[in-house]
Amino acid sequence: MIAGLSLAAFAIPESIAYATLAGLPAVAGLYCYLVAGIAYALFGTSRQVAVGPTSAIALLVASSLMPLAGGDVARYAVLAAATATLVGCCCIAARVLQAGFLVNFISTVVLTGFRAGAALYIASTQLPKIFGVADGSGSFFTRIGKLLTQLPQANVPSVILGVAAIAALLFLAHRWPGRPTTIVVVGGILILMHIDAIARLGIRIAGHIPNGLPAPSLPLVALPATDINALIPVALACFTLAYVETIATGRTLALAHGDPIDPDQELIALGAANLATGAFGGFPVSGGMSQSAVNDMAGARSPFALVVNSASIAIVLAFLAAFFSAIPDPLLGAIVVVAAVHLLHFDDIKKIWISSRHEFWVMAFALIAVLTSGILDGVIWAVGFSLMMVVARACRPEIAVLGELPGTTLYVNVEYNPTATVADRVLAIRTFGPWYYFNAMYIRHQLLRLVDASPEPPRLVVIDFSASPLLDVQSVGTLKTIEDDLRSRGIRLALARLYDETTNKLLRTHDLLAHFDSHQSVHDLVERYRTEQAGSASALGDGGSGTAGVKP
Repeated sequence: MIAGLSLAAFAIPESIAYATLAGLPAVAGLYCYLVAGIAYALFGTSRQVAVGPTSAIALLVASSLMPLAGGDVARYAVLAAATATLVGCCCIAARVLQAGFLVNFISTVVLTGFRAGAALYIASTQLPKIFGVADGSGSFFTRIGKLLTQLPQANVPSVILGVAAIAALLFLAHRWPGRPTTIVVVGGILILMHIDAIARLGIRIAGHIPNGLPAPSLPLVALPATDINALIPVALACFTLAYVETIATGRTLALAHGDPIDPDQELIALGAANLATGAFGGFPVSGGMSQSAVNDMAGARSPFALVVNSASIAIVLAFLAAFFSAIPDPLLGAIVVVAAVHLLHFDDIKKIWISSRHEFWVMAFALIAVLTSGILDGVIWAVGFSLMMVVARACRPEIAVLGELPGTTLYVNVEYNPTATVADRVLAIRTFGPWYYFNAMYIRHQLLRLVDASPEPPRLVVIDFSASPLLDVQSVGTLKTIEDDLRSRGIRLALARLYDETTNKLLRTHDLLAHFDSHQSVHDLVERYRTEQAGSASALGDGGSGTAGVKP
């Protein structure tokens, strides 16, 4: 109960702010929280995740749907609700197709860059509200440029109110983290706005919030097929954002409490939340980190807190809507700016810079893509870049040269273990990742390059497959080619630690395992080679032919 009331104290002003960010009537944000939480409570697996509108999705909706609405407010509201319905359908379809794993292709590095870019982009959209000037459009840099040209026309009372609200929100959040301090700032400023002298200062307000609960509808039925087709790309982008954010939030809280979370069931829960939101006049929702953190720190231990929050929203809509109609634009802008600040994780950016310069520039690409292209195109660029990273890494798998760790039977990467010794006239390598048709030739070229670069031509090459669980049909053929290449140079090939599936595939396609036990370790194969070489040397010393004990 306490957690639900605390969540409502945070969610009411936040939802109004995000609705205005989306370009919708303020009440649309309240409609989202009214029903989304109940739907998630019925199907979700997280005890603490709170589902509602988020800044990134709100801005994505605004930038994508406003051109389709053509200035028609009623049409825009229907388009937003229809998008939420389509997002719900995407979630259900993804669950049926078991496609939820696809979001795992969006790396943490790219997501960090996207969040940072989204934070700056979102903040830039709210600065005109704080300064009391006309809204800008275009990229982040275009908005900032237009704002600078309008500074002489800034409304001083709006600036004072906005800056004071940001300072108060940041101070109270730092002083009493996890408490519903937002409602304190909102309540105080709302009281001030009801004073005639302040109301006449020319500060813009959110506008009329109608009393009463919304009636359910079917927004997709009210739209022609051409509009629905135009909404599908927007819905897919919102689905990607919503599911990634919901899973990231759910996993973070689940780890903190030791609770289980089912990613597939979360698709059903998120789908139900968006279908309900679309039916009651809202816009796409997701499990947001800010509201979930408030819910968690207020003591939520079950989804019942979401039901309490929805009941509180219903009471506000039924009896207190007029009071919240006086919420000033600078305050709503301040709430969104403070929420955007929390998306900037400087520690994560610093860690990426320290650990990998390459991945830092990947993160920077995602950030710049959002700033220059906007949220929707930024999502597309970020997802596309993530998939390109996966393919690029798979095309050029890591290949490690192995040496024996002194005093053990372990063969490790000599690059990171300088004390490891390399066997005489033996080249042992380990490949990382599956062998596919698009990377097998790269592995072959790298292997032959290592053979050529050896101080003395090796007589045995051992490939350790312990980190390569799969070989497709074409890569099996490439492996046979590698064996032929090495045989032509008088070099034997040995295969170590093959997975059972790979072993069976090699036995069925090529007789590559006739002379080796595929489950042997690199150490066992090298020792067998040394024993054979010792036997060969002994035979030569006895006047033999030099071939005794050597397998063909």
